[in-house]
Amino acid sequence: MPREITAFWLLPLALFITSVGCTVEMGDRVVAQIDDAKITVDQLQKFIDSLPEETKAETTRVEEARNHLNTMINIELMIMEARAADLDKSPEFLARLAQVRREKLVSTFQDRALEVEEDVEEGEVREYAERMGLTRAVRLADIMVPSRENALAVLRELKDGVPFGQVAQKWSINKKTAAQGGDLGRYTTREHMVTPLQDKLFSLALGEVSEPIKIGGSYSIFTVIADSSIELSPDRKLAIQMGLKKEKKQRALSTLVAELKEKHHLELDREGLALIVEKVRGGASFATEAERNIVLYKYDGGEITAQDLAEAGHVLKGNALAQLSDSSQVTAFAERHVVPKAMLVEAALRAGIDEEAEMVKWSGNQAKQLLISALRARLLRAKVTIAENELRQFYEAHAERYLHPEQIEVQEVLVETEAEALRLMEQIQKGARLGDLAKEYSIRSLEDRDEEGRFHFHLFEQAFLGGFVEVAEKAEIGALTGPVKVDEGYSIFKVLSRERKRETFQEAEWRVRSQLRREKNRKAFNQFIEEVRNKYAAKVVIREDNLKAAFGGDRGL
Repeated sequence: MPREITAFWLLPLALFITSVGCTVEMGDRVVAQIDDAKITVDQLQKFIDSLPEETKAETTRVEEARNHLNTMINIELMIMEARAADLDKSPEFLARLAQVRREKLVSTFQDRALEVEEDVEEGEVREYAERMGLTRAVRLADIMVPSRENALAVLRELKDGVPFGQVAQKWSINKKTAAQGGDLGRYTTREHMVTPLQDKLFSLALGEVSEPIKIGGSYSIFTVIADSSIELSPDRKLAIQMGLKKEKKQRALSTLVAELKEKHHLELDREGLALIVEKVRGGASFATEAERNIVLYKYDGGEITAQDLAEAGHVLKGNALAQLSDSSQVTAFAERHVVPKAMLVEAALRAGIDEEAEMVKWSGNQAKQLLISALRARLLRAKVTIAENELRQFYEAHAERYLHPEQIEVQEVLVETEAEALRLMEQIQKGARLGDLAKEYSIRSLEDRDEEGRFHFHLFEQAFLGGFVEVAEKAEIGALTGPVKVDEGYSIFKVLSRERKRETFQEAEWRVRSQLRREKNRKAFNQFIEEVRNKYAAKVVIREDNLKAAFGGDRGL
């Protein structure tokens, strides 16, 4: 473990968790006293000023001040109650407090030590987008076959010069695309393609054929039949900028950690490594003191132990340590998840950041929040339970909360040119059936619609339907609309219906449980606050004269 953050622990915990109990300057007026702690006008004003506007009630200034003063009193009483229950001495609280302090030290030192250019130039964004294929949209065709042997036979025919579409009609078992020569029927971008296919397919040039790709129980061969350049949206550009900034910062951080490792003479303890590997292979949980104290690294001023590994593994999903089967995996895990933080904490301590007044004050506030959280968690575990019949009753009583997103059903013909769309609209106006024209002319993939052009969508699917959703959302039900320019071509359509269906109990159950628990938690907590106020009533004194003098006149809140 890194050496102790001494300055925090030399100061009494009471200083952290009762910050209002500091020495009152002359002239400050006390508006409330809770046992030995005092709340002054200035402290109350600062508390009010820190609140979001929506939490400030539209009452008189003195009434609002009184309401917020009661909140401050409740906070102090909860801390008193937590200390009375010895929650401030519990191993869980102390470990969590130490953890958040270390994280704060790391972030503070990083901010001061790293010199990273904040700006990302437009050219960098463009170069990255082009390199990653983010400015390209491709239209793919596929040939799906049941075995690798079939796939190799398909490739032989393609290499012999047989057109892709002809081979698709002969071989493909994808009934939705085979008749169209394998054409998937729409353009797609890299970010809208499943991750395993992105690199394999976006590296294909126009007309180039992919190797057989196993998807599920079959094999598919793809080709790019058309592609086009697309403009990045402002949101996408911003996301790339943020990603590039993160990359720059990570490179700078890696350099800094390497320098600190050399400066602090970090050395691997090979005996400790071998012992940790042996313990991991044996299924050790590192619960005993002897296991936790096994040294993995030594450096000037401290050690990195199996406990640090176990704590890092606990933060990650799954049983991370159980996946480490040899010494190289253990050291790789430590170098990624443990060593950087240990080096940065050591550097922060040597820089005296832990002793700075602002850091000590921050630590006190964190201690208060953690104590209140621990008290609240213990209360709710003891008092809040949910029976299955309560879930059903809550679901029935709040039917309006559990509705599917609005579903819009349309019937459409999608064609490549505006002239063709106008010609088809004219035929519909003369009596032709929209469904018959969709069967014959629509280029929208049969994966997305039925034969007569009917399909439904939700508003959150805007990114996948190339401008269609925004128009269909506003169209009149039953009215022939179009031609509308969308990414794939020109659309003429009718909105058939808009509706919101109720979720079944099974579909909504997790949200029902969450909302019911939230309501029961709120009631239990409010009841607890009332009990605490009654318990400590004799220890609370409110100075109404000072409150009215400070907030009843022209002084603003």
